[in-house]
Amino acid sequence: MSEVAMPEILESLAKIGEQWELGESVWRVWGCMLFKSCPVSQREIEKGTGYSSGLITINLEKLKMTNLIKEIKMGGEMRYSVNTSLTGAFGMFSKRFFEDNLKPVITLLSENLDKIEDARVKNTFLELINECKKVSLVALILPGIIEDINTSAINVGENLEEAG
Repeated sequence: MSEVAMPEILESLAKIGEQWELGESVWRVWGCMLFKSCPVSQREIEKGTGYSSGLITINLEKLKMTNLIKEIKMGGEMRYSVNTSLTGAFGMFSKRFFEDNLKPVITLLSENLDKIEDARVKNTFLELINECKKVSLVALILPGIIEDINTSAINVGENLEEAG
């Protein structure tokens, strides 16, 4: 059953990786580990994905940075398992999106605002700065909301079933 579903699930996960700008291969590696019932070695991931060891190493680093995998040492080698807390990973991604994308744009636009002589262009810069700041608030608040959801005693799945 799982072998039949695996290609379709990996394809769906690859789309998430593309949308989160982590790359399709990152999520295919994560998906490969999802189908394992125990921590796997890098060699096992290479065999499961067909990717080179170099690409697996890069993908594992990205997965560790986003807290999507757990790394443990077993029998003298590193093994990896899936961290199923997608909410936590999404919160970390949100923070990284702010740091890597929004913050530099706000800084760049703000630093160059006094150099703009055209009033309409200056106004457009100000509007864009304000919009980036609004999105930044969401990006910075979201991880806290996610943490609250993850640590609450409420079972979200049960609540969704009751609501539906």
